[in-house]
Amino acid sequence: MGKKVGLLGIMFSLIVFLGFRFWTDVPSTFADSEKITMSLTYSEQVAYNQFINTASSGNGLVKPFYLYNGGLSRTIQNCDEYIEVEKILTQKQEDEQSQPTRGDKKRIALTFDDGPHQYVTKQVLTTLQKHEVKATFFVLGQNVVKHPEIVKKADAFGHEIANHSWSHKNLTKLNVKQMQAEINRANEAICDAIGKYPTMYRPPFGAIDETVREVIELTPVLWNIDTLDWHHKTPSKTLANLKEQAKDDGIILMHDIHQQSADALEDVILYLKEEGYEFVTTSQLL
Repeated sequence: MGKKVGLLGIMFSLIVFLGFRFWTDVPSTFADSEKITMSLTYSEQVAYNQFINTASSGNGLVKPFYLYNGGLSRTIQNCDEYIEVEKILTQKQEDEQSQPTRGDKKRIALTFDDGPHQYVTKQVLTTLQKHEVKATFFVLGQNVVKHPEIVKKADAFGHEIANHSWSHKNLTKLNVKQMQAEINRANEAICDAIGKYPTMYRPPFGAIDETVREVIELTPVLWNIDTLDWHHKTPSKTLANLKEQAKDDGIILMHDIHQQSADALEDVILYLKEEGYEFVTTSQLL
């Protein structure tokens, strides 16, 4: 009888000891969908003071942690990794601060087709730089190989460089092999100039069908504001057409191969700023 009582006493002591170790080694905190929930056995303020507020003080306190479940925006290679709560909170705050906020401003994007041009594109870049406006250039591969330094400069200024085919052929009139050649040659020319491939393309003439969409893996971008600058080649008409069509989330079509288009650009920018538009790149609208 005495042996049984002694054995039960030892087992009870072991259970108590293991329970105490589990309690001190693994705090009763867990997170789900980035929300940290404290166990009811904790005082929220006490737990905060002990495990979060002083977690970086180096006093040896055990930090709460949880098993990563994919809830954070940054990729973690090992999904079984334990992450300290302090890091979760810091990372969440950094992610929230890095998210762009649109505000109440209307947004609009300037796009230029068919360049680069030896002189006109340089003037366009100077005007954009003067007014701190970013734009998207849909370039022709055959022009990129002639003036790679201009494309490189546009990219260095923070403008987007996108594909407008190699030689401005109507893609819907080509077979698959010809279509791929038009896009791939332009892609290679762009990569040679700026060290990266484009992610968007604009089909020449805006001509696109299901075959074109299936064959070309880049994101197609058209427009919803046409200045017709290529047609009338008159700065005042470019501005007038812009005023008639300007809209929130608009994509403006202009061309950086006509001198008159470059001459109209400053008035276009000033008008849109007066109307409360915020200039964004095309990818920010997609």
